[in-house]
Amino acid sequence: MICEHCGHTMPDGSLTCEECGTYLGKYAGARLDTGVRAMRQGRVSASTPTLPNEPRRIREYGDYELDPVPMEGRPQPMRARPQPTYGKSGSSRPDTRRGVPVNTYSRIPNVKHKSTRVHSVRRGGVNWMLLCVIVLVIAIAAGVGYLVYNSKSETGQRATARRNALSATESLFELAVNTRDPLVQAEREALLREWNSVPAQAYWLSGENYLDVGDVQLAITAFRIGDIVDPQNYDGLLSLANAYELNAEDEKAETVYLQLINTVSSFRTEAYTALIRMYQAQDRKPEAADMMLTAYNNTDQEAFRLEREDYIPLPPKISLNAGRYEISKMQENVSLTSPQGYDIYYTTDDSVILPEGGILSTGGAFTPQEGTVTLRAVCVSEDLVSDPVKVTYTFYYPSPPAPKCNLAPNTYKKLKEVSLRPGEIYDEAVTKAEKAEMEKHYTYYYTIDGSTPTEESPVYDGTPIKLPSGRVTLKAVCVNQYGKMSSILEVGYKFDVKPYPLDMYMETDVFTGFVMNKTTTDEFKQTFGNPKKELPTAYLGTGKEAVHLEYDWGYAVFMLDGSAWELVRIVMNRSLGNAPRGVGFGSTEDDVTAAYKDFGQLQSPNGERGLYYAYPNAGKVEIKDDGSRVIEYSCSTAASDVWVLQYWLGKNGRVNQIVHYYQP
Repeated sequence: MICEHCGHTMPDGSLTCEECGTYLGKYAGARLDTGVRAMRQGRVSASTPTLPNEPRRIREYGDYELDPVPMEGRPQPMRARPQPTYGKSGSSRPDTRRGVPVNTYSRIPNVKHKSTRVHSVRRGGVNWMLLCVIVLVIAIAAGVGYLVYNSKSETGQRATARRNALSATESLFELAVNTRDPLVQAEREALLREWNSVPAQAYWLSGENYLDVGDVQLAITAFRIGDIVDPQNYDGLLSLANAYELNAEDEKAETVYLQLINTVSSFRTEAYTALIRMYQAQDRKPEAADMMLTAYNNTDQEAFRLEREDYIPLPPKISLNAGRYEISKMQENVSLTSPQGYDIYYTTDDSVILPEGGILSTGGAFTPQEGTVTLRAVCVSEDLVSDPVKVTYTFYYPSPPAPKCNLAPNTYKKLKEVSLRPGEIYDEAVTKAEKAEMEKHYTYYYTIDGSTPTEESPVYDGTPIKLPSGRVTLKAVCVNQYGKMSSILEVGYKFDVKPYPLDMYMETDVFTGFVMNKTTTDEFKQTFGNPKKELPTAYLGTGKEAVHLEYDWGYAVFMLDGSAWELVRIVMNRSLGNAPRGVGFGSTEDDVTAAYKDFGQLQSPNGERGLYYAYPNAGKVEIKDDGSRVIEYSCSTAASDVWVLQYWLGKNGRVNQIVHYYQP
């Protein structure tokens, strides 16, 4: 074999180079791969070599240390012979015997090599960075796994829901529903994200678990969070209401039940049943009955209707069916009865709430009143009220026929008088006796001034009515004992007889010095001087600016129309000049009425009298609230303005004040 270091050739099996002493290692012969040294040097076999029969003189390498025999029992070592001397190198040489001789007398000289830098190698060090990375990865994986576990698995979701319920406070609930304050919206959204990290079902199930172990308060908290996460969950809200009831919070439970009915589902029956039970337990009978009716209307469940029928009183019975009835022919009043003997309250006012605003039927009867009425009635037993019974009637009294007159309409050359008589009744069911009885109670009212007759018009007492010259219209009505008025009899006549009627009051009838709606303030002041006072005012609700000029003789009012102040009212307590048609201060009632058109109509029962009427042209004698008599005329001008002229009579029956004004 050849030494790799110096290239010297040696016999196979050599352990060291004869030339340079380099240990040959793995290149040694297979025959020497035995013994302790072979094992320590990593060779394949450590079996005991086969030695010659001659006794061993020299101990091999390692024989002292690996001898299994205890020191006491070991044979005494042989005295070592002097070792042979080798070459200059001082290295040991193997003899013909197998084994490695031990050179105890000399050291192998160092082999010189070329100078090279020797790098120190640290053995057994720990890579702390790698270790930290591994630990960090494990921690992240554990955290991700924990989050996945909490968010995906049912058990983890319930655990998260329970933690959120344990940490929830009333202030957090207020924050969760606060949608108005912009300053807390970011905080609110963060809270909702946290609560929404698990499904609402986890909160509902956690609440049920809390109920199972008897922790009602925590169950309510979990249910409330579930309501915020999933507000339309009927079953969850039903559990919340039940938990409130268990916790003796009936008002909150009622609120949740009503929320279920009004906003979540009006078709399911559980909330109705719970509320009915709650109302009955709290002795709120009317509300329980109302809830039964609401439940039946919304769910169409017949059980609620039957339950209500057994719970409330039966409605009252009414003796008269709906329809149209003549009061004078009714034999008796309408009777009201309760099948169970309860009190009955009724009303004919549609705005009244029964039974609070109704009338207690003491005699069990209702007195009909004329007109169309709707009778409503209920039976009352303590706090329970029956369903109302409702019937609509039309009660009426018979109206008399329109009167007739004995003068046909025509043109006559002479003045005539006319009389009135009862009209014909065309009802065959009415006998002559009944007709005669009815006619005894007839009252006739008439007019010949052109106005419509009323109960304030002159009464026909059987004395023939005198008709004036010119065109005259007779109008008459009949009123029976029930106050019913007939239709109007209207007949027109023309009497071509002198003297003909005078003209009505018109816009040409003016005073000296001023004209209504034309005279200005400057013109008025030039004629009548400056006023004592000049005050701003408003005129008859027109909304326009007006000014009040006060004088010794009365006052005048001017209104701003466009850019001009026009006279719109004047009140005179003494004469300012010539009055229309020569009648003014000091004139009597007959003097004034004789100057204008007058049909000669008689006074009404209240003392007033119509002179003529063709709206807006009219003349009449009125009685004011203070008893003063006033002769009043009105007319329409060409500009469609309405003027009014009044003559006020004093206690002596003479004119003591004249009022002239524009009627907007």
